[in-house]
Amino acid sequence: MNECSACQGEQFLFRANGDYAEAKVCDGCQAAGESGDAGGYTFVTNEQGYRIAQPSPYLELKRRAEAYSRARIPGRYFDAHFRSIEIPDQCEDMMSARSQASRFAQEYESGMQGLLFYGPTGTGKTLLTCCILRYLILQRGVTARFVEFGHLLTELRGCFSEPGRAKDVIKPLVDVPVLVMDELGKGRGSEWELSVLDDLISKRYNADRTTILTTNYPVHRRASYDGEEALSDRVGTRIYSRIVEMCQPVRLIGSDYRQSQS
Repeated sequence: MNECSACQGEQFLFRANGDYAEAKVCDGCQAAGESGDAGGYTFVTNEQGYRIAQPSPYLELKRRAEAYSRARIPGRYFDAHFRSIEIPDQCEDMMSARSQASRFAQEYESGMQGLLFYGPTGTGKTLLTCCILRYLILQRGVTARFVEFGHLLTELRGCFSEPGRAKDVIKPLVDVPVLVMDELGKGRGSEWELSVLDDLISKRYNADRTTILTTNYPVHRRASYDGEEALSDRVGTRIYSRIVEMCQPVRLIGSDYRQSQS
């Protein structure tokens, strides 16, 4: 079978739809075109000789595309995938981090330890998390979400006049099997902001759910760069202790990856 020219055999097409990335099944693919009968179901004969309906390949592809579109991956990363990452010679950290991220996505099991990408702005932390989510959702069928911590705080502030609505914002982030939280440590570090973070991290920790984090701050003081505060200073000892137990640190300290790609 020839590779589809529209999607290069990936079976999905991608675009930025407003603020978020969106996927749809590639109708040009032979595999995607196998929509089956009875509204997306095909009929097979089981070992007992009974004819039963099972979801068609198309129905599963459609489910995964919809899950990807609901994950709220930033629109600027709609085309992010591991194969698209070109690593200049001077970006040794990115080479190592890409290998770790790819291995994580391939070996993921429910409840496994997540990753904590840390390093200065522009080193490719968010890019790698979006690559992980793309693989997990579309290739593994895993439900996942992306949230930028500053945007989460803004959304929760908008709930002050409707106290019950804050739970509706937090609960999906607690329940989702894999959560990416971007730019940890961003904000003023107020008591309220830390209480939001503590609540979310603690609930995911207690539920043994996988969390992937990024931060522009060094994970501890001895790893400091350019005089930055450490993450432990930004989030406090209690939250930091949970984070280092939940996530394996992955360093991205080197050349500005964004500039190297421009």
